[in-house]
Amino acid sequence: MTPERGHRVQATVKCIKGTCNAGHKVGDVLNPSARNTAGMCGYLYHAAHPTILMLQFGGSVPWGDTVELQCPDTVNLLTLDLRRASAEIAQGATGQAELAAAEIAATPVVHFGRVLCKIDEG
Repeated sequence: MTPERGHRVQATVKCIKGTCNAGHKVGDVLNPSARNTAGMCGYLYHAAHPTILMLQFGGSVPWGDTVELQCPDTVNLLTLDLRRASAEIAQGATGQAELAAAEIAATPVVHFGRVLCKIDEG
């Protein structure tokens, strides 16, 4: 198999309304690519795949570096942040430690979808 090309993409689970049937938890960090689901279920990967391709192969959105999207399972809604990691796969970035929390927090977020998660603290 040909090695992956392009930028590494990082997906972070931000919130879950209900229980994710694939077992994802808030805070999970995945590194999907055009050919690697990174453990995402088919529904979530199907929703994220166009954005993964765009980020991996150098595309951008005019309003920021992070794209937020939701799983199509609206009963157990999962919210995911997708962003391009700073190093490229072609230069051996696979397996590197996650990006610094400060760098992630400083990235603007774009909201796609209709529902935002509300996390109950009680």
